[in-house]
Amino acid sequence: MKGSSLAELPPEVRHRFILRDPARLGCLASIGVLLFVEDVPFWLTLAILAVSQLAPILMAARAMGEGWSRRWGPKVHGSVLASSLCMDFTVISACAVVGAMLLVRHFNGTEVLRPLSILGAAICLLPDARLCRMLLASEPAQATRQLRTGTFLRDPALLAALLASAVVCLLDSTTLHFVMISLAFLQVNALLVFIDKYLPEIELGRSRGWAGLVLEREGRRFTLLLASLALVPLRVTLGDRAAWLGAGAIASVIVVPGLIQLVLAGSGKVSEMFRVTPPPPPHTYVVLPKA
Repeated sequence: MKGSSLAELPPEVRHRFILRDPARLGCLASIGVLLFVEDVPFWLTLAILAVSQLAPILMAARAMGEGWSRRWGPKVHGSVLASSLCMDFTVISACAVVGAMLLVRHFNGTEVLRPLSILGAAICLLPDARLCRMLLASEPAQATRQLRTGTFLRDPALLAALLASAVVCLLDSTTLHFVMISLAFLQVNALLVFIDKYLPEIELGRSRGWAGLVLEREGRRFTLLLASLALVPLRVTLGDRAAWLGAGAIASVIVVPGLIQLVLAGSGKVSEMFRVTPPPPPHTYVVLPKA
């Protein structure tokens, strides 16, 4: 890639503000309708259902065929893949919340709508806070190096997995059941497209194979994002204790390697401060007679 700025990448692989993202904009409009319209007619229900299905449609359209993340060169492959991964995960989460709100309006009344509406609006607007720009460099090649060698504090995908795990564990049981139904019946196709889009793009080592989904950075990002969504059925079926144990396992996989890396880097800097540089050896000069 000849460009030097993330803005030079095409719009399908870089950050899109909510006004240019039909999925998040439609989710935000649907949240307002479900929250403030007293009687949701049948045609409006169908429209909101269509909005909740935008995630797989846009993911498939933006994939551009196998190898789409490598079209701009290996130096920017990591940043392109991580940015697109976070955006698609955000859209799936927002569509799942909208589907849960629609089910709540038709089967449970409006008392559960307020926490879901706050959660959905936060998911839709969080990417526009540009946290990735605060964490990573704006230049794609440098961002790729940071994603390859940095800790979880500079990895938006791992931070998204931590945040999603915490939200799933803190939701009340009624809201969580509707989110589970939305994921199971309205977003299963989005999850299948998500897996089909990113699994072929992840560079897994030949010697590690499928173990690279846990041992390698790109595979670990993908696996942990899916694991945070898997906490929803885990908590519904096995209870809060199992969900907290699962969230703790996800957090340990993310945080422990980062803490070890920070400790090693800090000890290396401390040892550099106390390292004594030996004086240079004495120089010997040879004076040749003039011809």
